[in-house]
This record gives sequence, structure tokens and C-alpha cells, in this order.
Amino acid sequence: MQPTTPVPQHDDDDLFMYLGIYVAISITACIIGTARYYCILSASVRASRNLFNGLIYTILRAPLRWLDTVPLGRILNRFTADFHSIDSRIGYDIGFFVSKVLDVFAIMVAGMLVNWTVILLGVVLLAICLKLALSYLAGARQIKRLESTAKSPVFEQFGSSLAGLITIRAFGKPNTYIEIMYNKINRHAQAWWTLWLFNRWLAFRMSIVGAIFSTVTAGLVVYLPGISASLAGFALSFALQYNAAITMALRQYANIELNMNATERVIEYSNIEIENQGGADAPAAWPTEGHLEVHDLVVGYAPDLPPVLKGLSFSVEKNQRVGVVGRTGAGKSSLTLALFRFLEARSGQIFIDGLDVSKIKLHDLRSRLAIIPQDPVLFSGTVRSNLDPFDEYSDTELYDALARVHLISEADDDELTLTSRTGTPRQPSETGTTTPAAAQKTNSNVFTSLSATISEGGLNLSQGQRQLLCLARAIVSRPKIMVLDEATSAVDMETDALIQTSIRAEFGRNATTLLVIAHRLSTIADFDRILVMDAGKAAEFGTPRDLMGIEGGVFKNLVENSGEKDALEKMIFA
Repeated sequence: MQPTTPVPQHDDDDLFMYLGIYVAISITACIIGTARYYCILSASVRASRNLFNGLIYTILRAPLRWLDTVPLGRILNRFTADFHSIDSRIGYDIGFFVSKVLDVFAIMVAGMLVNWTVILLGVVLLAICLKLALSYLAGARQIKRLESTAKSPVFEQFGSSLAGLITIRAFGKPNTYIEIMYNKINRHAQAWWTLWLFNRWLAFRMSIVGAIFSTVTAGLVVYLPGISASLAGFALSFALQYNAAITMALRQYANIELNMNATERVIEYSNIEIENQGGADAPAAWPTEGHLEVHDLVVGYAPDLPPVLKGLSFSVEKNQRVGVVGRTGAGKSSLTLALFRFLEARSGQIFIDGLDVSKIKLHDLRSRLAIIPQDPVLFSGTVRSNLDPFDEYSDTELYDALARVHLISEADDDELTLTSRTGTPRQPSETGTTTPAAAQKTNSNVFTSLSATISEGGLNLSQGQRQLLCLARAIVSRPKIMVLDEATSAVDMETDALIQTSIRAEFGRNATTLLVIAHRLSTIADFDRILVMDAGKAAEFGTPRDLMGIEGGVFKNLVENSGEKDALEKMIFA
């Protein structure tokens, strides 16, 4: 038996040294890789946050004309698909591109150890691949822009179909709208398919060029004199790695170019002209009386469009109730938009308590006034969050506002007010909301609980309830000037009368000026003043009694043709 030769100690030492180096390199690579991903992610998040803040700031302050002309689907596309690209793709593409560029340079430096001819072939490969990438980008940019543009109608169609789903079902047209949706999806899919073909075009040609480069390099290494077997193997490894690195670097560069379309689109909407946010700070207690003056007001929806208000002038004293009537297109709603500076005056002035509204900041102006629009706007949440979104009022005040618009009865108001003061616990109802124990037994009215759920847009409420809730929201703020733009058009005559009585009584005590735009003459027949508008001008302005005394007057003609002449005359001459 031959004796076993012992392994030298220095060989074991070398083995452990190399293993230690390998482990150290692996740990270092893990740490550096993690740090790289962290830096890329944090930079992407910061950049995306800045872009998002800039876009949301601009959109919320965009002029009314811009919001009317730009489809909603385009805006949604900016906040969804474009920000998805910015958040999850551009940052990683830039990081990988830099990494692959460094790989290319490192491989070229290593290839110089073999032969300068190999490096020359590498430069030729780089030039060819770069030419292919530029040719690809020339067409892919346009296709990518078309693909992004084709996505906007899909969002718009889907949103409008959901909003009008009841109407679509009522007319029995679901299949028609499904077909329309499929057509728009198909147009987007066609653009996406074309973009995918462009990607395959680039990948195929780069693969062919890479294969030719690897073959030529292998042949060159074989026939070059003075190259050892180890250098030949290194050269072939260089050729394969170099080809892969160039391909990935150019692909990542192409992805950056294409995905930067999303950034361009976001920046485009972030740089639109916004409403003028400048001006002086309004006095802290302004307005104190609610005196309104309009002098020679000229307003248009766009500079290239004719004016809708043409030298309008009138004056409203404090605590007056002024009704605004006129035929469709007379400029009634435009007056409201001008009062809140959604439409800037071309000429003329609006004064509130002697202060020119065009000279103060928009936030100060709009926060001191209240408006009840024709189309009620509610938000997902609760009754409380819609009445008092900033938690400025007590339960007692909120229940009182609900009672004044007759969403809850006076008995409910007294009981609920007592409950809120004594802290009596509330019991869950069948709908998951909470109501006082006493009220739960006798009243299933959703408004008896401030924590009751309000769905998106208030769809779980009737049209009249939504309008009344918006009215209660304005009442609770107790503004000095309140504008009602057909605020009671969705309720019946009896409820309208009750609401008007409550508004007049409450705001009369608090010296609030009411400006009510109405088509229903019974709403404003007994007001202090009536402003009759025609073609953007004040055709008549005075008390209802005085206007009825004008022979051939516009207001008198409206009363006579209203279908309720007797009731209106009784209200006017009472």
C-alpha cells in the first residue's frame, strides 16, 4: 500500500484565501446592488412626487376654458398611465443604461489586452448598432406618442359610460356602447402592436449583427498569429459579452427615449397657463356687510370669442334678496362665474363692500363667498365630511343646518342635538351607519346620523337630497354673500317654498345677501329686487311690483307666459 501524500498546508491557506475573496466580492456586490436600487427608487419617487405636485397644482388652477376644451380622458391618462411610466420604468431604465454603458467600456478596456484589431471590430459593431437604434427611434417615438394618445379615449369612454349607465340601460343601448368601447380598445391595441413590431425589428437586427460580430471575432482570433489558447478563449468571451452589453445598453436608451414621452406629456400640462394667483390679501373680516356693486362688466369665455356680458351694471344693498331671471343664454350663469372670477373681466369692475374683487387673491375671494350650483357636488365619505370637510363646526350646528333645509324634522333636530350634548352612545343601523338609540327606533332617515355613508357623487341619494345637502353645507358656513344657481330646481314646489322661507329667515338675521338665479319665477317673485337679463345686459332692475308696472316689460311678459300668472301676481302684490 502506497502511503498517502499529505496536502501541503500552504495549499489549504490559498484555498481559504480565494474563498474569502469570493465571499467578500459577493457581499460587496450585494451591498452595492442594494444601494443602487435604493438610489434609483428614491430618486424616481422624488422626481415623480415633484412632477405630480406640479401637475395637480396646475390642473386645480387651470382656467375654466381649458377644462371645458380638454377631454377628461386625457387628464386621467396623465395621472395614470404616464405616472406609471415615470414611477416604475424611467428610473430603472436610466440606472440599467448607465450600468450597461460602464460594462461596455470595461469590456473594451479588457479587450485591448488581446489585440487592437478586436477593439476595431468592437467600434464597428457599436457604430452599426447605434445606427439601427437611431433608425428605430425615428419611427418608434411617433408610434409611442400615438399609443399614448389612443389610450385617452378609452379612459374617457369608460368613465362616461359608467356615469351614464342608467341612461344607457333605459334606452336599451348597452351593446352599442360595448361596441364603441371595443373599437377604441382596438385602436389602442393597433398602436401598441405596431410599437411591439418596432421592438422586434430592432431586436432581430441587433441579434443578426451580434452573431456576425461574434463569428468574425472567432475567425480573427483563430487566424491571428501569436494568440495563445487562453487569449483566444478570452477574446471569444469578450465578443459575446460585448455584443450583449451593447444590445442591452441601446435597448435601455431606446426605452428611456420612448418613456420620456410620459414626462413630456406631464410637463406639457404642468406648464399651461393658470388662473392669476396674485393680488392683495383681503381684510380678515371682509366682507362685513355684503354690499355688491357691478359696473360696466364685460366678460367673455375666451379672448377670441364675443363677450357674454356686455356692460352689465347693477347694485345690491346688504341683506337684500335679489333674483336674476332671463331667457336661456341671457348671461345669468356667466354673472356667477364672473363674481367668483372663474371668468376674468375684460373691462368693468365688481365691488364687494367697496373692495374690487379683481385686486385680491382668488383664495380670499372664493373662501368668503358661498355658491349652490345647479348640479350638486358631493364627495365620497360621510354626511359630516360633506357638510364640514375641515371639522370647523359642532354636531349641533350641523344638525341645525340639516333641519333648516328639511332633511331632518325639527323633532329629530331637538333629539339629535340633545344626544350630541349628552354624549349618548349611538347604535349601528342596518346600513352600517350609527344613529342615536332613540332615533333609530322611529326614524330611518340617513341624515339622522352624521356618520352615514355618502357614495361617490352622492349616488345613494336622490337629486333633491343632494341639492339640499349642498344647501345645508352653504348654510352652515353663514356667508355674507350667497349665490344660488337654480339650487332648488330639483325639488317640488312645496319643499322649495319651505327652503326659501328658511333661507330668508336665517340669512335675514345674519345680514346675508342672496343672489338667486332662477327659471322658476315663484322662487323669486317676492324678492326685494329682480334683475332681468337679456343678451348679457340688465334689461330691467327693480322691485317685482315696479317691474310689473312696466307696460311691455320683459319681467311682466315672463310672468304672463309662465303658466302660473295668478299665483305669481298674488305673491308680488301681497
